[in-house]
Amino acid sequence: MIFYFTGTGNSLAAAKQLALEGESLIDMAKARCSGQFTYTRQKNERVGFVFPVYCETLPTIVYDFVQSLKLRGKGYTFAVVTCGGSRSSCAGLLAEELKKRGIPLHYAETVPMPNNAITVMRTCTPEHEKSQLEKGARMLKEIRKALAEKRIRPVRGGMTARFLLPLYRKCAVTRLFFAEDSCTGCGLCAMNCPEQAIRMNDGRPVWVKSHCSHCSGCINKCPAKAIQFGKKTAGRRRYVHPDLFQK
Repeated sequence: MIFYFTGTGNSLAAAKQLALEGESLIDMAKARCSGQFTYTRQKNERVGFVFPVYCETLPTIVYDFVQSLKLRGKGYTFAVVTCGGSRSSCAGLLAEELKKRGIPLHYAETVPMPNNAITVMRTCTPEHEKSQLEKGARMLKEIRKALAEKRIRPVRGGMTARFLLPLYRKCAVTRLFFAEDSCTGCGLCAMNCPEQAIRMNDGRPVWVKSHCSHCSGCINKCPAKAIQFGKKTAGRRRYVHPDLFQK
């Protein structure tokens, strides 16, 4: 089974490329919302974690899910972290948290993907996006081979990610999100929000939680490009993984 979290599709695309035939893909955001944290791995079943790095640390949803995870059975465990920028120590933080729950992390790797962090920086150009997707696909192909051979590549050094985690969680506020008049009231932002932080009120999205994961899905997936984050995102190119979402 592979546990995944995705904002704009990069990590779900990676999980699908790594998945074996018939292997379960479990959305950590949905599991967290439903309170489903107990799982049992079958004999010789591997378990994976695929997710993006946010602000050089673990996304809120991933950290919270792992904090409550109860995984029965032993076996090979791996993690693949997608990133739009520099490598992070968040896989080390994941390894530390899993170890507390009696789950050794045997292998971890970071895969470059197009940047979607539209609230803090410009997303990549179409040319760079194409280059990153091709590079990521090549790396995932090699990782798939490594996982088939059950290679051991442990990670350490989650100190930086642990230090940044509370800062990221504190700064991931929703008060700057808003919808412009071009909003069509389609409700996709509310339906797709992994934090259930958005509700529709008189045909317009309202952010009902003070903080979220800042996955940027609401902004990047909006078909009308109507959602903004303060003054930072106007005019910035939106990004969703081309294999999963319609631009």
